[in-house]
Amino acid sequence: MTIAHLSEPLRARPPITRLQFVQYLLCRPLYIMITLMVTEALLAALTTWLMIRAGRAVTNNTFMVSDLIWIFVAQSASYLAGALSWYFAERAGFRAFGRYMLQFARDNRSYTRLLSDKQAREEVEPFLTNTTFINIFNFMYEMEDQLKLLLGLIFNSIVLGVEIDAGLPAAYAATFAILMAIQLSVRRRIADIYLENQRQNNRVIAHGYTAWDNVFSGNRYNWRLWLGGFKSKLRDCFRAQVKAIMAREGVSALGGIIGLAIVFSTMTYVVIANAGDTEVLIALAATLPRQIEMTNQVHQLTSGWNDVLALWTRLGGVARSMRPEPDPNFDRRIKFDRLVLREDGRGNICSSVEGAMRLVLAKRRGRVLVRGGNGTGKSTLLAALKAEIKNRAYYWPTTDRLAFRFATQANLDEPQVYDDDEDELRSHKSKQAGFSSGERQLKSLEEIVQHTDAAIYLLDEWDANLDASNRAMADALVEQLAHRARVIEISHRDRSDAALS
Repeated sequence: MTIAHLSEPLRARPPITRLQFVQYLLCRPLYIMITLMVTEALLAALTTWLMIRAGRAVTNNTFMVSDLIWIFVAQSASYLAGALSWYFAERAGFRAFGRYMLQFARDNRSYTRLLSDKQAREEVEPFLTNTTFINIFNFMYEMEDQLKLLLGLIFNSIVLGVEIDAGLPAAYAATFAILMAIQLSVRRRIADIYLENQRQNNRVIAHGYTAWDNVFSGNRYNWRLWLGGFKSKLRDCFRAQVKAIMAREGVSALGGIIGLAIVFSTMTYVVIANAGDTEVLIALAATLPRQIEMTNQVHQLTSGWNDVLALWTRLGGVARSMRPEPDPNFDRRIKFDRLVLREDGRGNICSSVEGAMRLVLAKRRGRVLVRGGNGTGKSTLLAALKAEIKNRAYYWPTTDRLAFRFATQANLDEPQVYDDDEDELRSHKSKQAGFSSGERQLKSLEEIVQHTDAAIYLLDEWDANLDASNRAMADALVEQLAHRARVIEISHRDRSDAALS
């Protein structure tokens, strides 16, 4: 293993596009969903045809109870197909979110510099915690609604055109074209409004991540500052939300009025043109509820374009957050002239990340202590080393939110069924107190020693929360690692060494 091999720069990675993200949805459950939706629309169109036939049967005095039964069966089957399609929509959505998270994990494993990048974290973390999940399912639901409306309109319009008058499907097509033209003409303005709405929502969400610390610390000073920032962001978010809603509802109301005017004018023309044709008038009367419903569906389909556009805009944020770029000034935060790497009682001046790498790779085993004052970039240096060494190094940062087996097992071992006895419940709650920070630190280190096998260990403040006895136990564990691997550590021993020098 050479420094040149480990220090190969990461290639610039282009962000994924929204179309690439949407490809995560392409799977068998989605195809089944679409098939069921086509079936639902065909059955609904069959119901319309049966209604027309029943109306003509009334005119000819041949109406039978079986006509009602067939209408009931066809429409019920349509409802069932539509309901079943939602099951497969959910499966497709969960699969897409799983694929997104797996791809995020694969794409960013080597970008350790992003761990302490506050700006990148605030921008990206909302997408990992809930925003992407919500956007995927909102997108799925919106697309399913739009597809359901479109298929229903197409098949029902064909039936109405063949059985009653060709002017009816033409009216629906003209309504759709006019309303879509209106939507397209304002799409840029609407997209900007929705983009600002999303940005303000994310600011509020990101600010909420710090609520726990600022509320439960009990510090009035920090709490007041946090609350002031929260109120300001909440007001900005409210204004952006109102603009988005008013833009959507304003265009939607205009579209509804235009749609009603076109379709009802056409229906009036058909009635006048076929005043003496009883069968046509009966068929038109029998399908009047369906046609009113279809008019509303055209309005919903075109106004739903705003919601699709909003979700498409939000998916752009999801796609951009798949591959965040680290701060280009990351290494500049390290004050190399004030850092010393101590090994076997000797101090080695650290002049660069490459210089630190040479010292790290000089031996296969042993401990190296990173020394320096507060703010000199000790933790940043360890993150930079991890970025260079990649998977051959195990990195344990001081802001530890890593997943460990002992914590997971503690949750799994808790009993799930309780009696109604309050004393027993109170006793159970007392056993759920969890681990102190020192216990977590020690148990995490034990698990690292037992279950990992890295060539290099980068341990940042591994003894920060330990008392004297536990620190001795932890030091013995670190010594075990040093007997089999290279250990680069930031430790409280730094202070004692500084006092002795």
